[in-house]
Amino acid sequence: MKKYIILILITIIIAAFGISFIEYDDSSVANVGLQEGITYGVESIPNDLKNISELSSSDKNILCALTKGLVEKNKEGEIVPSLASEVNKSEDGIQYEFKIRDDVYWSNGSKVTGKDVVTFFKELLKECNDDEITCLLQVYGAKDFRDGKVSFDKGVAINCSDDSVTIRLNNKYDRFLEELSKPQYRLRSNIIMWSDIMKNYNNLLYCGDYKIKSADKGNITLEKNNDSVKFKRISFTKDDSVELSMASYEVNERDIVINPPESELNKLKESNKLITIQKNSGAYIVMNNSSVPMQGRRIVYNYIYKAIGSYQSNNTSEYDLAEGCYFREEKDNLNMIQQRKVDSSKEGEWNQPKVLTLIAEDNKKNKILCRVIKEWFAANTNITIKYTLANDDEFKDSELKKRYDVIIVNNDAISSEKEEFYSRFEEYLSEDDLNILESLRINDYYGDYHTLEDSLFSNYNILPLAFYNENIAISDKVSDISIDGNGNIDFHGLN
Repeated sequence: MKKYIILILITIIIAAFGISFIEYDDSSVANVGLQEGITYGVESIPNDLKNISELSSSDKNILCALTKGLVEKNKEGEIVPSLASEVNKSEDGIQYEFKIRDDVYWSNGSKVTGKDVVTFFKELLKECNDDEITCLLQVYGAKDFRDGKVSFDKGVAINCSDDSVTIRLNNKYDRFLEELSKPQYRLRSNIIMWSDIMKNYNNLLYCGDYKIKSADKGNITLEKNNDSVKFKRISFTKDDSVELSMASYEVNERDIVINPPESELNKLKESNKLITIQKNSGAYIVMNNSSVPMQGRRIVYNYIYKAIGSYQSNNTSEYDLAEGCYFREEKDNLNMIQQRKVDSSKEGEWNQPKVLTLIAEDNKKNKILCRVIKEWFAANTNITIKYTLANDDEFKDSELKKRYDVIIVNNDAISSEKEEFYSRFEEYLSEDDLNILESLRINDYYGDYHTLEDSLFSNYNILPLAFYNENIAISDKVSDISIDGNGNIDFHGLN
């Protein structure tokens, strides 16, 4: 008996000794752990995902994780099929046919059909505000349906078979697919229930890469719905400020933080923990023609541009200088840039005031701009800048803004949407510039807007200052983030 016990003990000792020499690589285990889930620090958790056009990109990311559209806009700005396998447009540009993929399913496992898409569009037309569905209002019969003049089935030109959807427009509308790619047109069932996510999330149907596991005022947790994405779980966790998000990031409790504080950007960049993405939005300055003469406007613009340039040279992630361009895409036009540099360098006399007043809407980006401008003027001129950061209601007050010498205006700057871009500046346009804009509208989006741009620039009325960037702090779990053409996370590109 003792021999057996001794033999067993010797065997155990030899086995343990041998195991100690086996090289153990825990990288695969670690990688599995990294793919389990990530936490995204946000400043708000949206409860209403029915009306979303006014939500921030961060809030829309939740919807984009849950849903897909017939088409989507990729990071190169190209319109690509998503729920659709292909899109066919008629020769006259009025009718579109969408072939529905045969491998797309609702979160309850049932197959997505053409009828589901038509039902969704009907719900949007019936339940949502006009500014949510501008794309669908281009459809033949859509406005009459909303006005109660026709039924949807007989009066609206949205029809389907099991595997396709056909849409006919009132007129040719070249931006139809681009508009249709926006998040509000992503497929959802029973749109009314999406107005209260926290109450109804267990009963919602969607067909995206993720599904909702839990939702409350402080957190929405998503679990992956298929194997096409890397991370099994994404938690959107509310922090009262981005500074608190970064504090949690520093102790490995947050993996993604959008637009971290200005003071953190260079450090994150140096440690390869910052992803900077160019946005199609910018800051523009509007000059008060009645208080600042032409040469004064030219000098003030040059001063302000130098101020932002000085800041940008040491803080390259926050902004890109506009270089005289109203749209980021136009920065390839070197001839135009050179001509505007020549125009802005013209010399002349100006009796400089002791004080210049400036107003901007109160947000993080504008706070930085105003501070930088004030400090640069103090260090390099005899002019004192006094600025006001106005709330939403104050900034809508045209009479209030007229009291200031300079107005900073933020605007979405998408070169394919120039009519909308300049319409948002309409209250600041001179009578001559309003006439130019109206003549361009008559041309139904095909006019050459350089005439208007040249007038605005040469008269120093509305001038481009800088284009914004989106900055994203990432942890070791995240190697790359892809942002689609609408400014939302492409969860297939999240690695």
